[in-house]
Amino acid sequence: MDIATIAQIASAAGTLAYLVVFGILYYLLVRLYREMLDETRAGRRAQERPQILVEADYSRLPSVDLVIRSIGHGAAKNISFEFSSEVEDSEGFALTELPYFKRGLGFLAPDSEVRIYWDTLDNVIKMLKEKGFEDGVTVTAHYNDLDGRPFADRWTFDPLLYEESHNTRQANMSDLVKAVRNVSDKLDERNERR
Repeated sequence: MDIATIAQIASAAGTLAYLVVFGILYYLLVRLYREMLDETRAGRRAQERPQILVEADYSRLPSVDLVIRSIGHGAAKNISFEFSSEVEDSEGFALTELPYFKRGLGFLAPDSEVRIYWDTLDNVIKMLKEKGFEDGVTVTAHYNDLDGRPFADRWTFDPLLYEESHNTRQANMSDLVKAVRNVSDKLDERNERR
């Protein structure tokens, strides 16, 4: 073989090797973009999915409420609840027998809630201790998004964690009267200084 033929074969082999490497890199790039697109879609779906939370709310101590909240960005439908045990108030009324716990909720919009008065914190703690619920009560919420995809979230609320809380005094009318008098006294002092 002469040098020109060898040069032509080498050039063709180089071009072929370049095309193979370029093809492999192009395939890997397309695959990478597809994975990034799938991740972005999955992240968007996760952010848009509904999420149902069932919790004990202690923001109005000494009163304790049970709250069903929709904390996701999407609406939830066909919501049902499964409790680890019956939740009762101090008079023996089973909150778990309420229609929205027993039969479920048809729909709950994002950022909405259903609030149910449970009892006072002292009564709740006493009842849970008597029944031996040292780890609280677990509830599983089953629901679908608007496309029908099923979800389930499990939550545990444990009022016994607040047993030693000294923040159980609720403001009443006498506290309001004291606050108004205090403001009035300060205004009187201010006017006397003038």
